[in-house]
Amino acid sequence: MGLSRQELTVRVLVRWERTRRSLRTCVKRVLLNAGVRDHKVWGTVHAYCMELMKRLRTVDAFLEAAVRNARVPDLDPWVRNALRVATFEMKCNDVKPAIATNEAVRIVLRRLGEGPARFVNAVLYDVEELSLDDVLDRARDEVERLAIEHSHPEWFVRHLLDTVGREELERLMRANNREPERYLRVHAHRVDPDRAILALEREGVVVEEDPDVPLILRVVEHDVPPVRTEPYRRGWVAYQDKASAAAAYALRPDPGDAVLDACAAPGNKSAYLYALTEGELELTCVDVNPRRLRELRRNFRRWGVEARVRRADATRLARELRGERFDLALVDPPCSSSGAYARSPEARWTVRWRHVKRYARGQLAILRGVAPLVERALVYSTCSVTVVENEEVVRRFLRGMDGFEPERPFTFGSPGVERWLDHRYPWHDRVRRLWPHRHRTEGFFTARLERS
Repeated sequence: MGLSRQELTVRVLVRWERTRRSLRTCVKRVLLNAGVRDHKVWGTVHAYCMELMKRLRTVDAFLEAAVRNARVPDLDPWVRNALRVATFEMKCNDVKPAIATNEAVRIVLRRLGEGPARFVNAVLYDVEELSLDDVLDRARDEVERLAIEHSHPEWFVRHLLDTVGREELERLMRANNREPERYLRVHAHRVDPDRAILALEREGVVVEEDPDVPLILRVVEHDVPPVRTEPYRRGWVAYQDKASAAAAYALRPDPGDAVLDACAAPGNKSAYLYALTEGELELTCVDVNPRRLRELRRNFRRWGVEARVRRADATRLARELRGERFDLALVDPPCSSSGAYARSPEARWTVRWRHVKRYARGQLAILRGVAPLVERALVYSTCSVTVVENEEVVRRFLRGMDGFEPERPFTFGSPGVERWLDHRYPWHDRVRRLWPHRHRTEGFFTARLERS
């Protein structure tokens, strides 16, 4: 391969810090630039980067305890990330300290020279002597201690501690640090589901049909990744988490319904609705981001989904689609992704509490922009676990928009949060939450708001 896994990981982390693009995108760019074409190497490096990103706060806490006369964020990016990789290997991956240290020193020596390499060697010598208890004893309070131990942002810990309590919070964070369940969506408009299941199993992918959401398969085990199978290449199946599909399922469309997906890209929920009705619906997909719309169009071509696709700002849809009406609408707006920490651990470190509140303002604006176009019902969903983006957005929407009433979107899952701070949500049992530690899905919130 030429470059070691450790050096490739350092390069990925440096690129991620510089661009804040998704981890998958950073891995792809780094490996292409390095001339790596072996898919097994791609899978290994991506999995390794994912696990390190899940433990980033813990790793940085070790470095904060070991680095003298400097702050970890102020270090050269190559030094900082070589230290992170070596510390992760020592403290989380059971690699012998000498091996981890030697590789980090080699990477920095080749990149920056002898002075930085000696610094790396000295820091890692001190890291070797530290235990997790030593690091946790340095925490200022319970919130910081939990954030370090489970490697989550402090704002997340503080908010969920107030919302669900310590025991539930720790169960959630442990689930976020495990490998997430994998689900596939079957495109029933292209293939009989039984045929798709048999085709997957012939290639070593064992699946089971989900008991709650039609056309969703849980991947039980696989000899090859589903993405490398013929059913995936032919567009018969695609990855989609059960919680994401459930949000679309909550619309319950009838054949021939006019359905609006107001924040549609990259198209998974629209594709689920299309498959669920075997193409018998009038589907309009809107998104404001041109790059994501291009991805949606590529996906729809591969999946055989027919829809009217247009670029528009969902907050102004009532003006931009003047005179149009839809039986149903789906609003799954941009959010903090705090429910997707197992699948996208980099989201932990790119979103702050102020961003959460900004997302909530945008989510409410989109709901208000879409509601006048809806005849029967709209579904609001996020892949977030914060009350601010979920129950609180619904409360504010209902307070300012007459004519809508929450109705239970589906029977499985858990009810919403009943109270937060000085707010009560009397309809909390008529919205639904799916939790990673309870339901083996991403963290998701779904509310079905019907015309009264």
